[in-house]
Parts: sequence; C-alpha cells; structure tokens
Amino acid sequence: MKDSTDQVLYPVGTYKGVPYFQPPTGFDEDVALGKLKEDTERNTEELKGLSIQLKETDRITASFIYAHPPDYHGMPMLNAPVSAWEEIFRRFRAMHIDTVLFQAALWKELGECFYRTDTFTGMTRFEVLERMFEAAAAWDMHVYLGGYGCASAGWKEHFTEAELAAELKNHRDCFRELCRIGKFDGMYFPSETAFMDHRDAPREERMRMLYRSFAEMVKSQDPSLQIIVSPATLHDPANNNMFKDFWNAVLEDSGIDIMMPQDCIGNSCSRLTDMGAQWKAWKEITDQQKIVLWSNIEIFERRGFRPEHNLYPASPERVAAQLALTSPCVKRHCCWEALYFASDEAGAEGRRLQNFMETGIL
Repeated sequence: MKDSTDQVLYPVGTYKGVPYFQPPTGFDEDVALGKLKEDTERNTEELKGLSIQLKETDRITASFIYAHPPDYHGMPMLNAPVSAWEEIFRRFRAMHIDTVLFQAALWKELGECFYRTDTFTGMTRFEVLERMFEAAAAWDMHVYLGGYGCASAGWKEHFTEAELAAELKNHRDCFRELCRIGKFDGMYFPSETAFMDHRDAPREERMRMLYRSFAEMVKSQDPSLQIIVSPATLHDPANNNMFKDFWNAVLEDSGIDIMMPQDCIGNSCSRLTDMGAQWKAWKEITDQQKIVLWSNIEIFERRGFRPEHNLYPASPERVAAQLALTSPCVKRHCCWEALYFASDEAGAEGRRLQNFMETGIL
C-alpha cells in the first residue's frame, strides 16, 4: 500500500498462502531484535520484584477474535465451519469470557473481506462473519464488531480531505452491509493509533473526526450500540501531561463510549513498573471525557517480527501482573487474544495460559 507521497506504509507478504503485514521497508531487524530482547528481559526482571495478589474479579472476560491475524499466523479462521467457532466459544465460556470483539470485517491493505459483500467486490471474500454469528448466538456471546479495517488511517502523517472523505464513505458502506448479517452489541473502530511523544494537531483533529463520524454513523442506526476504540499505550512518564492533552483533544465530543487501550506489555513497548502511572493517566482522561475504561491485556510475548515466528503465549505470572496493575483503574479486562494464545494450538505455553484463565491459579 502507498500513500499520496508514494511511500510504502505497510508491505504485504504471504505465509502459508495467507497475506500478512510485513516489517516496513528499511526496518533493521537485527537491531530491533536486540532491543526487543533487552526490553523483554527488563520486564521479566521487574516481574520478579512484584508482589501480585489477584482478586476473584481480576479476570479477563472479553477477547478479540478475527478471520486471521493481520501480522502473525496464530489460528486462521478463514474457512472454519460453525462447529469450530462453537468449540472456541465453549472454550471461552470455560475461561469466563462472554464477550468477543471481531477485529475487522475486512482489511483494505490485505485485500480481504470476511463476509458476503456487494460493495467490496474487488477483494478476496470469505463467509467468516456469517458462521461466527451463528455460533455466537448458540453460545449467547456478546459481540462487538470491527468494521472497515484500514491501518493507514491512524498512522499516516498526512491525510488529504479527499482521502478522509473516501475513508468515511468506506466505513458507511461496510457498516450498512454488516447490519444485515447478525446481532451485535456495538462497533469497534479497527484503525489503531497512538501518542507518539509529541502533539500533532492535524492528526489529533483527524482522529477526532474519524471517531466522531464513526460514532454518529453507528448511533444514527441504533443509539443503543456502544463504540469501542483500542489505541496503543505508548506512554513515557516524562511526557505524562502531553499524553493526556493529546488524548483529551482526540476524544473531546468524539462519541466514544469505551476506551480499551492496549497495554503494550506483550510488544515490550511498556514497562511493568510504569503501568501504574500509565493507567492512572488513562483513568484521568476517560473520567474527564465521561468514557468507560477497559483494559486490553496483551497475553502474548513478542519474539520476532515476521508472521511465522513472532508472537507466543505470555506466562501466566506476567498476565497476572498485568491484571493486578490495571485493575484499580478499569471496569473490565479484555485481551489480545485468547483464541490462539490460550489454546492447545499454541502448545504447552498456550495450555498453561488457558489453565490460568480458567482457574485463576498460578
């Protein structure tokens, strides 16, 4: 994919016949792996110094799901039958998960649409949502649905008026079709973003407009539907006030109901010992904007940058620390993602994490 300056933002490659986002052009993988290892080891050492005491209510009760992850292999569900989705939801219920968030109904950059569409006919199409909804109804799962997925919307530095208008039209076209497929509790805005250590008025205004337009579009159809966003927590305590000012500018009058920040521990972009300050800042922002705060716990550990060998299940001990450190500030815990990382498919590490999520016992 290219932006208006012909810069390739998100190179796409394939693994086992499935398209994925690849590391960006010019990415120094050796240097990044060294930094990743250093950051992961730092969090592992910090974990040893934490005294973790979980309450019975400190459980993950929601999880993202997908047709397939856009940047790692995981457990692709592109052709999974209804029975496979029912087995996943049975397993989720055993782990106390009653709510799922389907990441994106389509991905522009990957050229894939995950439902029967009459609009996005140039994409490779799969009937994933239809089968997922049938299984979700059988297991009485609450569903939040990600709509039109376009990764560049939240990350591009420059966005023309024409690009913004086209982006909003695509969201409307996708949402109109999704309303015919199944019952859902709300919509998730799938284009992620983050505070990048500086104020950026054009980007702040663009994200506020995207959020507000998305919320107005959904609530004009059904005012009871909730709107969720899940940006990354890229928070340096030294820039705490700037972080809060950035997000207050983005969220003011945005129509967002639930803020569910990624904790960024699995990606080693945050330190465990900084989580108290980070989530205090999120709580202050969401209280000011009258938005409900959930956590998005990364229950994985990044060990690389390519889809065949990059993400693995986190240890239950680390996930327990993430829960304990966010619990004082949030109403509920979601995770990325229990479909694969807390499963037999992920091997012994996945089975151990699944057992913890079922029992709460380390």
